[in-house]
Amino acid sequence: MKRPVLFLDFDDVICLNAPYGGYHAKLALDEETFRSSQELHDKLFDSEAKRFLAAIDDEFRPVYVLSTNWRLLFQQSELVEILNYCGLPFVTQRLHPEWSTPVQQRQGLRAAEIKSWLALHPEFSDGWVVLDDKLSGNGFKMWNPQDRSFLVLCQEYVGFREAEYSQLRDAL
Repeated sequence: MKRPVLFLDFDDVICLNAPYGGYHAKLALDEETFRSSQELHDKLFDSEAKRFLAAIDDEFRPVYVLSTNWRLLFQQSELVEILNYCGLPFVTQRLHPEWSTPVQQRQGLRAAEIKSWLALHPEFSDGWVVLDDKLSGNGFKMWNPQDRSFLVLCQEYVGFREAEYSQLRDAL
């Protein structure tokens, strides 16, 4: 069975920005303190969201493509380092060679970025899901109902929880 691709957002999915968010990680990396800050490692990504993502990974072994805005802040090597330090090495181990969606000129076009990536990779046309949040995912309203069935949106400030886990399992 061919592995599906999972388009992964960070903010309000695995990173709740409380007490840390992407900019905190960027500042810490720029100051070379990220590697030594266990508190940042432990609190950057929500532990329950990480647990649910690990369960999805164990069951489905998806290929990951990052659709998060963090790809605008960090180089791929930095994102790999962050994910590894924060307990998500399975994501980095299964990153697709084209590891992120193409950046659009205008903000808020995540849905278009995902469609562009899929157009470049038709081998995944029948095996993909999107894990995003309701704020960033507002552009998905324009998708047809069939494509929206591959979309799981997390509640802002709550993240990836059991309800979204069940939806994602169904979509996969």
